[in-house]
Amino acid sequence: MKKLLDYCFAPEKTMDKQCGREAVLVKRHIRGYDTKRWVDAFKRNDENRSFTHKNRVVLRHEIVAFSPEDNHKITVDMLEEIGAWYLRNRSESIGVCAVHWEESIHLHFVIAGVGLDGKSTRISRGNFKAFKIRLQEYQKQRFPELSHSIVEHSKKKPSRFALRRKKSI
Repeated sequence: MKKLLDYCFAPEKTMDKQCGREAVLVKRHIRGYDTKRWVDAFKRNDENRSFTHKNRVVLRHEIVAFSPEDNHKITVDMLEEIGAWYLRNRSESIGVCAVHWEESIHLHFVIAGVGLDGKSTRISRGNFKAFKIRLQEYQKQRFPELSHSIVEHSKKKPSRFALRRKKSI
């Protein structure tokens, strides 16, 4: 857990020294700014799990990437709003989000494998696709200027700037 959080929130990834952009951090149901405290919070949250087994998922790692063609249009406020929307609508669980200012600006989401209610935050492929379509519609409505980063999840094969689900821990 600590390794993933340290990677997602590494200063060399989250600070954009070339353009002078600040680190962007969005949190939901979690306190502090120290990854060690977050690990403790995720562990405490996992203890509330209603069903425990050895292969349980403790954390989910998901990424939302934007097209490099939209980099000059993306602002800190936009990223904070998208991050907050994602964490609020993905599941009722604790989660954190960091922005990586790279060639393709992207958001890293680390979400608890169990919600505040003790149930798994896992969703089926169909529900995850429906969630991605809701995110796409939200982005189109709220930030139409990010036109190169629209993925069209309703198509058969999304572009490479899609929401990607990383391996869960």
